[in-house]
Amino acid sequence: MQQQKMSVLSTPAAWFERNPVRILLIPVTFLMLFYVIPLGIVVVVSLYSSGNLSIEAYIKLLNSRSFLDTLLRTLRLSLLVTFFSLVFGYPYAYILTKVDGLARRLLVFAVLLPFFTSILVRSYAWVSILSTNGPLNQLLIRSGLVNGPVSLVYNEVGALIGMTQIQLPLMILTLYGAMSRIDTDLMRAAEILGAHRLVAFLKIYLPLSWPGVVSGLGLVFTTTLGFYVTPALLGGPSNYMVTQSIYLQLNKLADFEGTAAQATVLLLIVLMLLFLLRHAISLGQDRAAGGRKSGPHWLAMSSVPEYLVRRLGRAADWLLVALRVLQVSTVSVSVVFLSVTLVAVMLLGLSSDDYLRLPPTGYSLRWVQAYLSDPEWVDSTYFSLRISVLGAFLAVILGSIGAYAMARWEHRAKSTAEIFLISPMIIPSFVIALALYFIFIKLGWLNSPFAYIFTYGVFNFPTAFLVAYAAFQRFDFSLVQAGAILGATPFSIWRRIVVPILLPSLLTAWVFSFLGSFDDLVGALFFSSGGNYTLTMRMWSDIRFEISPKVAAVAVVFFTIALSVFVLLSIAALVRRRLSRAASSGSALLQHDQQEQMLTSGVY
Repeated sequence: MQQQKMSVLSTPAAWFERNPVRILLIPVTFLMLFYVIPLGIVVVVSLYSSGNLSIEAYIKLLNSRSFLDTLLRTLRLSLLVTFFSLVFGYPYAYILTKVDGLARRLLVFAVLLPFFTSILVRSYAWVSILSTNGPLNQLLIRSGLVNGPVSLVYNEVGALIGMTQIQLPLMILTLYGAMSRIDTDLMRAAEILGAHRLVAFLKIYLPLSWPGVVSGLGLVFTTTLGFYVTPALLGGPSNYMVTQSIYLQLNKLADFEGTAAQATVLLLIVLMLLFLLRHAISLGQDRAAGGRKSGPHWLAMSSVPEYLVRRLGRAADWLLVALRVLQVSTVSVSVVFLSVTLVAVMLLGLSSDDYLRLPPTGYSLRWVQAYLSDPEWVDSTYFSLRISVLGAFLAVILGSIGAYAMARWEHRAKSTAEIFLISPMIIPSFVIALALYFIFIKLGWLNSPFAYIFTYGVFNFPTAFLVAYAAFQRFDFSLVQAGAILGATPFSIWRRIVVPILLPSLLTAWVFSFLGSFDDLVGALFFSSGGNYTLTMRMWSDIRFEISPKVAAVAVVFFTIALSVFVLLSIAALVRRRLSRAASSGSALLQHDQQEQMLTSGVY
């Protein structure tokens, strides 16, 4: 018996079960090889000039007025994007927690809709919407708000609008995650006890939602710092951001030390903000654990809200009504703001015009046929599909392994490990791609699909990890322990237990990872060479040099495919539910008939 017990404990599954965090070594090793070490190499390159250790590259940056202006412009635009994302995102997330049924589904659909449209395509659509002859300018002129066309594109205004639309869903989803955990009975109890609804909101709801606000501000600001595509298309030549300066330094000047120094400065800013974000979240958790109010606790403990309501008197009720109207208006504007680019892309993709014109003078499948009949574009499409599928699989496999380990690990360093695992989402993807470029150019992988696959694995690892982590929070790990005790290998446990149970969540993680890979342009900017051009790189070249409706036609094709798949899956799910309901009804009816027969035969 003792010998049998020892043999069971010696299996690989049992070895992992004794300390599940050991399996975390698999994704951590991957991130060390293709994330941490490459970033370290960027720092090292920036410190070597002509083969000698030097800070000359940083001295040049400090003495460069243009770089300092670019850095300040990047910080300013990132702050503005973060501010507007919060202004529009907070009311949206709040209403999302209050409604249900069809209204809730429509609001969720509006938030998720941008994920099914490429960032490149959305930015391309804004060029038509914001142009001097575009629909927005025409609306402003006809409404009498302006006398002539307003310059809304190829400047900071255009870049701000485009980046805000991209970041708004991230802010909404982050805020919603925090708000959905707030106990609504607290607000109801405060109102029953005589508190005005404004007072209840300011002293209860706002402090409890503050961790989500802090997380949303941190995520939106840090990720906006690394934007390249949108400011490059919608901003002007004198409105460069840091990422554009980095690419110019590398691609035009071939200054590796200067490129690495600029990337290191951006990396240090993001790391500092990441540290502050972690500190703010940990502080909020410590306050909550100690029974104190998290976030703006001074507001929860002060009498300022009551004083304001007393001073306002009956005007407080009118203020509440006005705020509700403003909230509904803000959410309505957000829905239009999130979906307008998709509508514009559909119209442009079906245009019969030779150039971008919104609305088109006529409609046809001319540009769809031009895309499908172009061998270079079709080859790029197949190449993008292959590397995106493989990159998504890599991200999901590693992300689910990491989520499994973290869900079972209880240690005070757990929060730090979680921050590390999601940090590729926060560190600008442009900096990560540059770091991998330095690695792959030495390995001779720039012409290889592996450069894309490993890059997409890093880019989408946090997304897959977060989706799988949420699923593992509800997973019954006693099933895994039972399999290990019975001598099953880790592969068998995952194949027969973990994957079948968590298949919907893993498929969701794969879909989002695939979309992130297929939408990528940053990696293509560094790795596209020879015949290995991704579809986004083809689209980017067309926009930069020709700007025809062919790019919109590509979006029409893929959106139609995605919509068809969604409809088919919805129909299949509906049929499955009805068949299950019919089977249950039939089983109940059969059981009832059997009971009646037994009663008739005198058994009872």
